[in-house]
Amino acid sequence: MMNEVMMSRPVGIINHQRLFHVCSRAQPMLKLTYLPAFITTVFRGMPGVWKSQHRLLLCWLIVMQAVYPGRKTLHELACWSPRQITEWRLRRLLKASYWCVHLLIEWLAHDVMTQLPPAEDGTIYVIGDGSHKPKRSLHNPIAQKGRHSKHKDWFFGIRFALLIVAWDVYRIPVSFRIILPKMHPEYRKENTLFRDMLKEFKPPSWAKQVIVEGDAAYGAKANIKLVQQLDKADASRDWNFVFAIPRTWKTTDDKSVKDLVTHLPRRCYKRTWIPRLSEPRYRKTYWVYAKRLCLRDIGEVTLVLSKTGRNVSPGKTKLLVTNLPDVTARQVVWLYQNRWSIELVNRNLKSDVGLGQHQVRGDLDRHEKSFGIALLAYLLVLRLRHHEIIPGKPWSLSELQHSLQLSVITNQVEHNVTVKLAHEYKAA
Repeated sequence: MMNEVMMSRPVGIINHQRLFHVCSRAQPMLKLTYLPAFITTVFRGMPGVWKSQHRLLLCWLIVMQAVYPGRKTLHELACWSPRQITEWRLRRLLKASYWCVHLLIEWLAHDVMTQLPPAEDGTIYVIGDGSHKPKRSLHNPIAQKGRHSKHKDWFFGIRFALLIVAWDVYRIPVSFRIILPKMHPEYRKENTLFRDMLKEFKPPSWAKQVIVEGDAAYGAKANIKLVQQLDKADASRDWNFVFAIPRTWKTTDDKSVKDLVTHLPRRCYKRTWIPRLSEPRYRKTYWVYAKRLCLRDIGEVTLVLSKTGRNVSPGKTKLLVTNLPDVTARQVVWLYQNRWSIELVNRNLKSDVGLGQHQVRGDLDRHEKSFGIALLAYLLVLRLRHHEIIPGKPWSLSELQHSLQLSVITNQVEHNVTVKLAHEYKAA
């Protein structure tokens, strides 16, 4: 039966390493017909009103997206699922317009954040960034050609904006938006989508301070003003920002920030170092300079000039602004380094959970659901294996995924043995 998912009493002891070695050598994965109880309990609180068997289909699609080790097309995922989970049923699920994938991402992300240990200082980092998923079909209505800067190669694919929450070693995607081509009738700017995601984000109850971060593409005045508005509207916590900004901004006395970067003597920079985010044992050296000034339309901020070498040209100097009070240049550069977390999440989404590999066609809603399934799979792995993450030490999503695969395959083998023994007992 399609919903044959609740038998969970083990029969015998399974050798995990030998089982995974045999399964990986014989075939990509053991065909799954059974969802263990530790997975089905996670989906009990799933919001929404579902038609037919769409809820069960969605649960299977998220689980297979999280544990299947091969290429995650709908055809492949259906081949290793129960026979009732067919490719055309999965496509009809993605085509259904009555359910919203963003609501499910918000629900599961909040569930994951409540399971993880809170930050000791009550500070979380909300980081936004844009990326793209390469595509080959020229007939995709939302694919576009572009490049991030004139120094980088051209790409063709689907662009999207991502919002994550990070603290300590944890990094959790909480929202995303697809960036449409400029000629599309529903096109909206990337910073507008970022502000929409930031408005809808609800920090965990234990968070006492929210620091919003972004690179120069997100260092827009409208984004900074939104953070200031959220700080005034939220009386229970402080909202601050650390953004990289372009050098075309001006102060209230009509002086350009570019003049400060170009004509500042080298002796004003001070050498400092911060530990690397990925390898805390190693450190990275910077030359920094900090100054308190008042920017036009923004107000009082701390401007930090940062470069990787004392003799680096002004053109390669990064400008960082923050409204955090009483911070040093070293602290601002360390805070901005947390933005690397979103690069790790982007890489995990594309390589480990198969972002954009469903091979779907059609309108924007179908592509959003396809991308959202990858985020739900990422969150499901964190929800089921968060106890394996050691605070203060780096972790890998692929390792958590491998552990989840072993548990699912072990439960499937135990279930197969139970069913076989039951049939033999009835036949006897």
